[in-house]
Amino acid sequence: MATFSTERLKELTSYAVQGAGFDKLLDISGYMGIRIEDGMIYLNTTDGTTYLSVSDECDADDMDITVDAELFSKLIGKINSNTTTMSVIDNTKLEINGNGRYTLALQQNESGDTLSFPDKFPKSASDIGNITAHDLATIASSVKASLSGVKGSDYCNYYFGDIVVGTDKAMMSIFNRAVFKEPCLIDRNVVDIMLASGKDVTIAKSENNMLIFESSISDKGMISLCTPVKSIGDFKVDAIRKFAELDVKSFCRFKKAYMLDLLDRLSLFVDKFEDGAIELHFTDSYVDVSSMSSSGIERIEYTESKDAEDITIKINIDRFRNQLKAYGSDVVDLYYGNQICIKLVDGDMTQIIALMLQKQ
Repeated sequence: MATFSTERLKELTSYAVQGAGFDKLLDISGYMGIRIEDGMIYLNTTDGTTYLSVSDECDADDMDITVDAELFSKLIGKINSNTTTMSVIDNTKLEINGNGRYTLALQQNESGDTLSFPDKFPKSASDIGNITAHDLATIASSVKASLSGVKGSDYCNYYFGDIVVGTDKAMMSIFNRAVFKEPCLIDRNVVDIMLASGKDVTIAKSENNMLIFESSISDKGMISLCTPVKSIGDFKVDAIRKFAELDVKSFCRFKKAYMLDLLDRLSLFVDKFEDGAIELHFTDSYVDVSSMSSSGIERIEYTESKDAEDITIKINIDRFRNQLKAYGSDVVDLYYGNQICIKLVDGDMTQIIALMLQKQ
């Protein structure tokens, strides 16, 4: 029998279920392995490619079972008693006692024995990097805002190397700080899972090309994740670097909340047949933001400007709004001055939005 603090078990389970893929064509992706060994509990899940293990100390008898991940996680999430106990019954059922008594079927292998969740973690690996919790939060907000939503594209992933990049080719976010000693692509779900701990993350690489991410959640508790190294493929990071170096010297500073409120109102007057286009007219002291039909227009006064240029640009309202929402500070530093792009800069983070072509 195993007895746990319900709140702690909820926390561990909420971490672990994020690694489940719930792919109907791959049974194991819908399971959760529960292994208790030498005073440690390990909750294990996979999407079929990436494997996640959440561990912590416990005072319990050893067990090694596999259950339905969705049912187990939802049940644990709804228990509100102080403690929860788990017992294996006849090697076929897991009995869970909290507010009441519930039984879950144990998954069986081909021989009819209790299924042991596969362990794909390499036995040894060499450190290749470290990400602080603060930097990871920046990457998971600002950089994520530019990731492509096209499944199967290399641009669905983060580029990690001497910089971190996310792009859908119309927007790009660049975190100008080295993280990995060698470049590779990282799945967005990996970053989201590691962000959940709120702690620094270490990264290692094994000889069989697996990346291992680890983050501490208690004195002995750990979130560990292993995933295959993704090749750079068609991710054209050199072209992105050149785009980021484009000359946009004009600078203005304004309050983010004011612009977001403006865009929320203006969106009521943006024509979807104009591809969500709006116009920004920059001057030396303010920017006028208007719908293409001029049925809506508002002005934002700068708090500061430099090398101001009188120029009108055309931009997609949703891209502009999404990048502003992901911008880390309350006051926005925006660079403009050509008909190619604008840049939002916040310390080591640069967010770039490609402009729409003006009608001739």
